[in-house]
Order: sequence, then structure tokens, then C-alpha cells
Amino acid sequence: MGPSSKFRHIEGSVRHRDTHITNLKALNLTTPGESDGFCTNAQRVAVPLSTPGGQIAVLELSKPGKISDTFLPTVQNTVNVADLCWDPFNPRRLAVAGEDAKIRVWTVPEGGLTETLTEPDLLLQGHTEKIYSIRFHPLASGLLVSSSYDLTVRLWDLGTGQEVKVLSGHQDQIFGLGWSPDGKLLATVCKDGKVRVYDPRKSTAPVEEGPGPGGHRGARVVWVCKGEYFLVSGFDSNSQRELSLYSVGALASGPLATTEGDVSPSTLIPFYDPDTSLLFLTGKGDTRVCIYEIVPEQPYFLECSSFSSQEPHKGLTFLPKTACDVREVEVARGLILTKTTIEPVAFKVPRVKKDFFQDDLFPETAVWWESSLSSSDWLAGSNGKHRTIKLRPSDMAPVSEAPKEVPVKKYMPSSYYLEEKTDEQKKDELLSAMVAKLGNIDDPLPQDGFEGVDEDEWDD
Repeated sequence: MGPSSKFRHIEGSVRHRDTHITNLKALNLTTPGESDGFCTNAQRVAVPLSTPGGQIAVLELSKPGKISDTFLPTVQNTVNVADLCWDPFNPRRLAVAGEDAKIRVWTVPEGGLTETLTEPDLLLQGHTEKIYSIRFHPLASGLLVSSSYDLTVRLWDLGTGQEVKVLSGHQDQIFGLGWSPDGKLLATVCKDGKVRVYDPRKSTAPVEEGPGPGGHRGARVVWVCKGEYFLVSGFDSNSQRELSLYSVGALASGPLATTEGDVSPSTLIPFYDPDTSLLFLTGKGDTRVCIYEIVPEQPYFLECSSFSSQEPHKGLTFLPKTACDVREVEVARGLILTKTTIEPVAFKVPRVKKDFFQDDLFPETAVWWESSLSSSDWLAGSNGKHRTIKLRPSDMAPVSEAPKEVPVKKYMPSSYYLEEKTDEQKKDELLSAMVAKLGNIDDPLPQDGFEGVDEDEWDD
């Protein structure tokens, strides 16, 4: 039997209905299969609607409940939405890629939308065909990357509103792209059957490439294991979903490991939590969320329990780690989009000593919602690193420091003492057995087994 994950019994559960956003209508289901379809940050969620004008509902997570039937303020994007994402360092700034090859950048008012927005702060133009996906840089503020059907990947500086890099080398549609955790490299997966890695500050051509998924129905890429590997969720040549793990620096030799999924038309959209190394995967229209722990040695994929929703969901995104209830051993919290609702789902690990902070599951977490350098500094060659914070509440002791339990002394059942004995022996030994069961006064008390505990800390 091979190794197993300490997260293997992870449990997903939809939170109470009081936390749901309901009565969501006219959901846009035509965003590309590789787009998350909606996006969230710690404060709000943005959901494209199918109503004319590329409208996007922006809803405050602090105000759950039923959406009004009469008035819903929106972002009026004017053209259909291809992809959208929040600026990680500004919870009010939303970037939207349109089918007209332009990117519009919007600022939501403090406290949320109260009226429809019609004028973006910024309009980024340069692509010649429809944009496929957009991603903010993980460390440098105001730096955005986009891919397009024009077969280019472009970097944009939102501070100047200018295009700063154009990456080439793709021979077909670019399915997905992802920044490395340190923000130095960019990986792409392409319909031409290749995966590529770029170092955008050194070259506009890929610095490495290798064979990608055999299928041509879409794929996504996400970096794992401290940026030493990345994972591609795509299809094999028989249209079966598969996951492939690549070692950066060895792309030419193909994937290190591949695991097969089920047969479904929708691309598996991955979310990776670097603290736990857990990978969550689901596709639009699925009812199941698959979970793996990714490890940097054989067998690479450690399968954990999956989560199933009652009805097919239209998307799944995740909130920052600070949204998790660590007292309940909640290691991740997502938002599931259905036809008419947005529902929080908590992923928890069953543990016995929940009085203690489970420090083996909650290392210090990166404050990825703060930038560590400016876009101009990054473009000039500087690198940054996120600071980290502890998740342990001040009133909880770590489980690694929990006192060891004293072994309980075992006594034989009274029947043992009653076999083949004289009446007098039976009486004496039965009496001894009863005394032993009640606890011998010479036995040590439980607190005697612990060091560094004052006498007055024990209950009477």
C-alpha cells in the first residue's frame, strides 16, 4: 500500500443558507470553458450576466441574502465578457477581457455598487483578436498578462496604461497561462500540443518547451510545490480528462506523472493551496470536486475524499486563507456558483483534539493580497517576496505542544477473580477487584504525568 495524505478524509460542506446569495438571474454561461466564469476576493464577487451590454453583477459578500428583483447595479462592459479577475492588491479594481480584443479596468466604489458603472478607468488596446484569458502578476502591483486568439501573450502596465511586452512562439490557440509563485516565470499550455515557459524580462520567446496534452479541447495550468513544478489539466487524445505534472527545467522529456480523470466535455479548472499542497479540481456543469495532495516525489498525486454538490455547479472559486475557521480545522473555503445562487463551501479535516490549533495543517500563510514591489521595479529586474502571517488564534495552544495522555491502567474483569477459589478467597479478591476498579490510592493522578503545570490549574 502506497503513502496516503493526512488530508485524505477532508470533508466539504455547504455553509448555512444565511450565508448564501440567492435569486441570481440571467447568468452568462458563454464565457470560455477555461475561464473560471466568475471571480471573488475577500470582499466581493463579480458574476457576468447574459443581459445585453456585457453586464457584470458585483455583489458584496458581507451582504448575503436575496438579490432584489427590481434593481441590480452592474458594471456595463458594453461587450461580452471573455474573462475577468480582481486585482489581488486592490479589492475594488476589476479587469475584464472583452470579445472585442480590449481589456477594460473598472473601480468599484467603496462599500460596493449602488449604481451602474458605464465608463472604465482604463481601456487597454493592442490585441488584434478576441482575448482568451487575463491574470494579474502575483507580486508586482499593476501588472497584467493576457492571451489572445492572435497567438500572442501581452504584458500591461496599468500605471501607464501601456503594453510593455509581447511574447511569441505559439502556433495555435493559447488555452491557459499561469505565473510562477515568485513571479519570475510564466507557463502556457497551447492547442498546438506544447507547454511553454517564458522568462518575460529576458526574452519574448519561450525559454523552455515540451509536449503538452494530446487532446485539443482546452486546458489549464497551475504552479505547485513551491514553483518547482506545474500541473496541466487537459484532455488526452480520447477526450478523457487528465492531469499532468511537469518539472520546470525538464519540460522536453514530457510530464513526470499523469493521472486519468473521467470523461466529460468541460475543462477541469484547478485551484492550488500552497500551504497544504492541496489541489481542488472541478469543471463547469460538474457535481463533483476532486481533491489531491500534490507531493514532489512518487506517486505525486495523493487522492483525497471528494465533495459532491446536489446540482451541477457553474463554477468554483476560493477565498483567501484568512476566511477559514481554523478552530473548526477548515483548510479552504470556496464559493460555488449555481444557476441562481452563490454558496460558500467549507473544506475541513476531521481532528480529535480540536481544542488545539492544528499547526501541522496551518503553516504561516503568504499575505498574497499585498504587493511586494511596483510594476516598474519588476520590469527593471527587481524581485519580491510576500511576507507571511500566523493563523493561530492567541487563545489556542498548538497541537504539537499538547500534553501526552497518560496510559490508562487495565484491570481484569471480576469474573477472572471468581474462578476455582474458596469462598473466603472469592470474597477477598472480589473486594480487591472492586477497590481496584474505583482506583487505587497509590496510582498516580493524571496531572502527575505532566510537567510545568501548576497545581491550581487543575479542576477540583
